[in-house]
Amino acid sequence: MKTITTIRWVRYLQRLLWHGFSVLAFACIPVLGEMPSRLPDQAGNLRWVAYSPTHSDPNRGIAPSAEVLRADLETLRKAHFSGLVTYSCAGPLGESLVSLAQEAGFEGMIVGVWDIASAEEFEAAKKVSGNPIVLGYCVGNEGYPGRYSLEKLATALQKFREATGKPVSTSEEFHDYSADEVLELGDWVFPNVHPYFQNQIEPARAVDWTLESYRDLTRRTKKFVWCKEVGLPTAGDKNNRLTEKSQQDYYLGLAKTEVRFVYFEGFDLTWKTHLPVEPHWGIFRADRTPKPLATTLMSKPVAVSSTKPAPAATSAVPAQIQSTGAFYVYQDSRSPSNHFAPSGYMGDCGDIVLQEDCQIEPHAGASCIKVVYSTTGKGPHTCDYSPPCKWAGVYWQKPANNWGTSKDFEGQGYDLSAYNRLVFWAKADRECKIEFKVGGISATYGDSLKAARARTFTLSKEWREYEIDLKGAKLKHIIGGFGWTANWDANPGGATFYLDDVRFESR
Repeated sequence: MKTITTIRWVRYLQRLLWHGFSVLAFACIPVLGEMPSRLPDQAGNLRWVAYSPTHSDPNRGIAPSAEVLRADLETLRKAHFSGLVTYSCAGPLGESLVSLAQEAGFEGMIVGVWDIASAEEFEAAKKVSGNPIVLGYCVGNEGYPGRYSLEKLATALQKFREATGKPVSTSEEFHDYSADEVLELGDWVFPNVHPYFQNQIEPARAVDWTLESYRDLTRRTKKFVWCKEVGLPTAGDKNNRLTEKSQQDYYLGLAKTEVRFVYFEGFDLTWKTHLPVEPHWGIFRADRTPKPLATTLMSKPVAVSSTKPAPAATSAVPAQIQSTGAFYVYQDSRSPSNHFAPSGYMGDCGDIVLQEDCQIEPHAGASCIKVVYSTTGKGPHTCDYSPPCKWAGVYWQKPANNWGTSKDFEGQGYDLSAYNRLVFWAKADRECKIEFKVGGISATYGDSLKAARARTFTLSKEWREYEIDLKGAKLKHIIGGFGWTANWDANPGGATFYLDDVRFESR
């Protein structure tokens, strides 16, 4: 799992050099109304690619020339891309890029706005709104929480929508959409859904994970769901498992599912160095030569899509029959009805104190679970970047410490197919935001539910019952029965919260 803070701030600092910014004070205005119905059809008729220019370097303030933009666009058109998604409309990435894209034969653009408070980007967005290839705007990218608040983002969306007369959205990482307030932003849902950051590198499994994530979002909203970023990098992992062939296999497999997606991204970008994989997401190399996927796309002018699900990755599971009565993760301390063990510590593990026999006003029975999360950054750390991780969490696992990586644990876990929801009670000493999840341990011998069903809830001082909907979830083999994560952004002063009566049910 990658941090919710560190990666975003590094991306922001690197891209900020594209343009200056001014801070505008806005009141919170909710985004209301229905999205124009044409966008799903417009999006579906084109082959889309996310685009940032080659032969430029925001770290050194080197912006792309018109010649660079023109050559990039001509290269992308050779792969029959007809839709373009950008990240900023400042400087040459505004009116100039839109005009060049139209000249090159692009039929649709989602124009990106990096700095939601930038007067320059706002004016550029208005100027290009009359161009027929501009179908909508993506206002902000992985900036909440951190660069802007939810209220400022909602206000910016409404401001751009009114000024341009076009549908607007924003992009966050897929797990941020576990919060309803994020899912409700914008006229369509435009998440970044990267299997690599969930340790899904083998193409078939990565496709399955992406499909599960997409279906979970479409189940939770009536809005059009369109994945802005999906893909596999082609190099940069320390075990050398990432290859150009894997990237090709992933996309060809994904195109056979119902997932609506944008290819990420057009070119390798050598200036992106904050993670070893970041320079290697391109479909074309930095010198515009094609990787195998690009070569394939160049020979296929029409993208193949269907509603046929991708084949799910499978592993041996024991034949287990569960009762349709409540199946408890936690009923009471040392209860014989308890299943799974709170052994899967993640992130800044030293920031977690978990007590299973807390007797301070439990919701029911004699005890409850008390969790104290401090934002001090204590180790040991499980993040794959320089600590502190700035987040932490715990999985309840079967058996204890089972991360699905060892064949010794193959087939261990529970068949929870008889259940369609997880229910629990929770409260906190003071208001805090915690993400709760089922499944998502995605290693070779891990959960059949590769993409966790997750929800983010704001806990209050009063006991309240919460639910994670599991309808349609693949629960045949579950080793990560329940989990939570918290981070510094949402809980800057830490959090103390309580859990009780955690169980699977069917209704």
